Amino acid sequence: MSRLRIGLLANPTAALGTAHRVGRQVRHLLRLAGISVVDLSGPSAQVARARALEVRETLTALVVVGGDGTVALGAEIVADTPVRLGIVPAGSGNDFARALGLPLNDAEECVRILLHALSRPVVAIDAIEIVGTGEHALPHRSVALGNVNLGFDALVNARANSAGRVHTLRYTTALLRELPAFTPFPYWLEVDGGERIELDATMVTLANSGIFGGGMRVAPEARLDDGSLELVTLEKIGRAELLRFFPRVFRGTHTSVDGFGIRPVREISIGLRHGRALRSYADGEPRALLPITARLLPGAVRLLADVSEGDYP
Repeated sequence: MSRLRIGLLANPTAALGTAHRVGRQVRHLLRLAGISVVDLSGPSAQVARARALEVRETLTALVVVGGDGTVALGAEIVADTPVRLGIVPAGSGNDFARALGLPLNDAEECVRILLHALSRPVVAIDAIEIVGTGEHALPHRSVALGNVNLGFDALVNARANSAGRVHTLRYTTALLRELPAFTPFPYWLEVDGGERIELDATMVTLANSGIFGGGMRVAPEARLDDGSLELVTLEKIGRAELLRFFPRVFRGTHTSVDGFGIRPVREISIGLRHGRALRSYADGEPRALLPITARLLPGAVRLLADVSEGDYP
């Protein structure tokens, strides 16, 4: 029996139970390869997190089976540790798997990639730590790998999560339903410790992979390993222009739109000057209410992936 020990964490509810079935298949394939597998899946993220933290120091890798939220949970568990993170996409969106170029709906190929990666050099990627303040603080460390959504995109994400459709379709439907009543948010921002600025914007996104919403490439040049995040903002755009904007994001041709801006950052603090409460979303899941601070964690997550330099964004 191999000395390697892999933790397996499958989301029992992702993609209407598909991840649970794929998780059983992955466990079987890893054990056939002689790998010691400990199943850490639980009925909730809290239970799975607690189980994984109890045995984390004994693991070579943690393999997560599910969508972007499950990948983020895995990142929270392994960030800043030697434990490598393996990904088998089995959710509804799978945007982070797309960013890595991982095969979708092919558990056998994913396991082959994981097994091959065990003998390959470690690939380290950046992550994002999200910190709420005061009453908005979360009870556990909050880490994202893909993006933090802080504007209209967060509202759409919240509505899409409540719909039972295919991911891309439900995201588009949620967008159309949020649009009629939307007005820009009055933000304040502090970027990399600089002075506070005020900004009225439709969209504010902090991007690491730059892909969300079932394939939208909001930050086409974003890279996972460059020691920098991309602060994406969209200002001075009306509802009609916004409706035309989002289809262009799927093609990555939106960067020339008036009011669109993108800049490299390492840390932002952001809140609203007045108005309603706004919850941040990251990797498809709800996080802390604004105000928050989001900061770069350079090279914090060691991937179990068969990729070489230049193979991923």
